Amino acid sequence: MSFSKGRMGSLERRLRMLEETNDFLWKEKSTAEDILESAITLGSFDTSLNRLDDPGPILEEIVARARTILPFKAAAVYLVSEDSSFAQAICVPPDHAAEIEEIVSRRIEDRTFAWALKRRKPILSGLSGPEPLHLLHTLSTISRTRGMFVGILGEEWQQLPEYSLALLSVLLSASAGALESFELYRNLRSLNRDLADRMSQLEESRRELEEYRKFLEQQVERRTMELSRANEEMKMEIAERMRTEEDLRSSEEMLRLAVEGMGDGVWIWNGTTGKTDLSPLSAEILCGDDEDPASCILESTSGEAWGRIIHEDDRERLSRKKARCLSGEVPAYSAEYRVVGKDGKERWILERGRVVRKDREGRPLAIAGTHSDITGRKKLEDHIRFQATHDFLTGLPNRFLFEDRLTQVLARAKRQKGKAALFFVDMDDFKKVNDRYGHLAGDTLLKEAGSRIVACVREMDTVCRLGGDEFTVILPAVAGPGEAESIAGRIMDAFREPFLLGGDTIFLSLSVGIGIYPDHGNTVEQLLANADEAMYRAKGQGKRICFLSPRNTSSS
Repeated sequence: MSFSKGRMGSLERRLRMLEETNDFLWKEKSTAEDILESAITLGSFDTSLNRLDDPGPILEEIVARARTILPFKAAAVYLVSEDSSFAQAICVPPDHAAEIEEIVSRRIEDRTFAWALKRRKPILSGLSGPEPLHLLHTLSTISRTRGMFVGILGEEWQQLPEYSLALLSVLLSASAGALESFELYRNLRSLNRDLADRMSQLEESRRELEEYRKFLEQQVERRTMELSRANEEMKMEIAERMRTEEDLRSSEEMLRLAVEGMGDGVWIWNGTTGKTDLSPLSAEILCGDDEDPASCILESTSGEAWGRIIHEDDRERLSRKKARCLSGEVPAYSAEYRVVGKDGKERWILERGRVVRKDREGRPLAIAGTHSDITGRKKLEDHIRFQATHDFLTGLPNRFLFEDRLTQVLARAKRQKGKAALFFVDMDDFKKVNDRYGHLAGDTLLKEAGSRIVACVREMDTVCRLGGDEFTVILPAVAGPGEAESIAGRIMDAFREPFLLGGDTIFLSLSVGIGIYPDHGNTVEQLLANADEAMYRAKGQGKRICFLSPRNTSSS
């Protein structure tokens, strides 16, 4: 009987412990779900934020939500400037701004800041020593790095759940997306305003033309009815109709001058003759700086001659759009194409056309339109695309284009069951050059260094600048480590030649880490991490070129 009571007491104590543990775990789950939901919803700000011209409210929200996840005594957000430097954009509370600035300066000097940019994960520092415990975490999207989050932690952070750092990563990843959306919306608003102004002007001109055309048609119809009722007044009515038609031609000329005043040329296609009449400005836009503009205008009125000045890659597409309009299938068309001058130069033209008169069966009798020279806009679009994928200083592919090309190289090597190589190149003690000669001199050396590396590799290889003094080289096809090491040796030999900086001669050395696909990884992340580690081992062991032992254990 006493044994049964003892056993019952033990079971009751164990049951209470299980209930207490269950309550604790449910509280932990509830807390985690609340924090995770707060982190995930950061990317879905109130739509009114999309109309902001200042990211301040977004930054305040980022810091506020971060402090709900971890007990930060102070936190700051650094944003990337146009020159790729980092500047403090917000600090909460503000009186810790100078302290955080000093911490960031020291982390830049000991390369912890650069390591945090590459890892894209929380980096804790100050675990030992006089500095307060602090955390660094990059704000990155798939396209680029937006900034860096820096926070000073209190001692109570150790009592928080282990997943707090993971939730902070989710929060800051969404924060980077919110900042990117803010920038895109701001640019989009500017473009929309410009487009709305232009469309408003065109719509007003079209409306006035349509109203005046209706008025003239009404006048002609009224005069015709009067002529049929009074034969005796025929001569007078014919004179009146001729005067009305003269007014119509005058108004069309005024409209043409108004459109050309906006920088667009005017053209009219006559369905009866099959000819196209071009205004002088339209012919000038099509022919460019032709030595004989009169001849160019004459040739351009013929459909066959007009087609000859259009780039051969664009002729079929333009012809297809025009054919749909000529057949009456569509009332209007718009097309962008290139024209080639006698000097061989290409220019971009935007051509618009609309049916303005039809016969009783609905077939076009006349089509009117405009020509616009959009060469400048096309060059600007090409320039923007280049800037998005290339380093602004050296002109080499940036991290975004590097990851894209390396992904393609690894996919091709996998299909062909071949090998590829990745170099991680770092210039030794480059900071001393900046400290002694200044950043402008350092930029000059970086451009020269990039040129030397490019000169040492094959035409099919890709040289990229990841940032600072770090470069990568992608070798799409190598026979093995021996060939990769030979190419790396050529790069090392090129840097044995001195750099001339003003009146000084500077010698720079390199450390190169090499990763071979598939020996050191099947993915971009694995190969880059192993090449990076090999480079740091080369520095630590006093070598210049270093391989790691084959370590790929992932499935192909």
